[in-house]
Amino acid sequence: MSGFSASNQKLVLPAVVLASIGCLQPGIDPVFLTLLSAAHGFDSGWHGWIVTATQSGMALGSLATWRLGSRLPQPAFIAAAVLAAAVSLATAQVGHFPAMIALRALYGGAMGVLYTQAMANASANRPHGSYGAVFLFQLLLASAIALVLPAIADVAGPKTALSALAAAPLAALALVTALSHSSVRLQTHAFLPAGHGTEETGLRAWAAAGSCLLFICSTMMVWTFAGGLAVSAGLSEDVIGDAVALGSLAGAGTAIMVMREKPVMPPPLSGILAGLALLAPIAAVETGDPLAFIAAIVALNIGCTAIITRTSGLASAASRGDLFRRFVACTHALGMILGPLTGSLVTAAFGPASLLAAAICTIALACLFLLYAEADSLRPASLRMLRTASDS
Repeated sequence: MSGFSASNQKLVLPAVVLASIGCLQPGIDPVFLTLLSAAHGFDSGWHGWIVTATQSGMALGSLATWRLGSRLPQPAFIAAAVLAAAVSLATAQVGHFPAMIALRALYGGAMGVLYTQAMANASANRPHGSYGAVFLFQLLLASAIALVLPAIADVAGPKTALSALAAAPLAALALVTALSHSSVRLQTHAFLPAGHGTEETGLRAWAAAGSCLLFICSTMMVWTFAGGLAVSAGLSEDVIGDAVALGSLAGAGTAIMVMREKPVMPPPLSGILAGLALLAPIAAVETGDPLAFIAAIVALNIGCTAIITRTSGLASAASRGDLFRRFVACTHALGMILGPLTGSLVTAAFGPASLLAAAICTIALACLFLLYAEADSLRPASLRMLRTASDS
């Protein structure tokens, strides 16, 4: 905590809240998509395209912020929040499907800008704690919204409930505007203590970031197809809903436990255990047992929350460079689009049974990257310095 100035402390909580809002959409997608179909008559088969458009936009916004974040002026973040709010309101009114795809891509892009920069700010000094706090707040916020929106729809209709979702980007706008008038700013370079952002990014940091990306890919690969596999196995929608609700609660509890900066369990071992947890739903649907499926979804939420928080924190802590911390935040948006895409391509080419093999290969590679990152951190400092000098 040395060098953690008063201005830094003022920014951490707003940055955590802003990042949580930026990554909120995936947590509320089941409710959002249901309301969208009720409001505009969209077929459920179109939901995948809507999610893909949103996540693709977020990935592009994250990539743009990765490269340009330190040079973006404050008005750019305000404009992103305004755009997200306007698009959110338009989503409730526009019933033309191609226009909806464009709107959701714009929304994802705006949120990708806000999430990436806010997450880079929040993780500058307490990377593990910040990622854990963001995941915790996002889960709690998503759970609250999932409870409130159906009630609004019952009273005032689905379009009103969709319009109410504009409260999230409006809250982001209020945060960014407040920061722009305070002594701290959203740009990373204005947040870090002197000397930060100048350190070299070594292979350990890249390996940890690669592990994070692959674990997110494998999580989304399984998560995207878990519901469909469960239905095919004869499990009811009520069972799936109960599994998702209990899994969210388990994920929130896990986020609290992994917020500490020093891991209790060696990261490579955490990776192996998390990988087994991520594979659990695929094995559970084969049994057709509802309790086994619920337990597997709970295990998946515990495993993915723990390992994504840990690898994100390890990568952010391994390099204090502004650019690299934004890249770590980028891996979240990229993994969320690459995971379902990979799963879709594999199952289309080789059938549903190939999903398990694809997930195992992705998890195994993620574990190898994590093992390398941890092994590199245990090498004597003199050897790491010599290797860095030879690389340069």
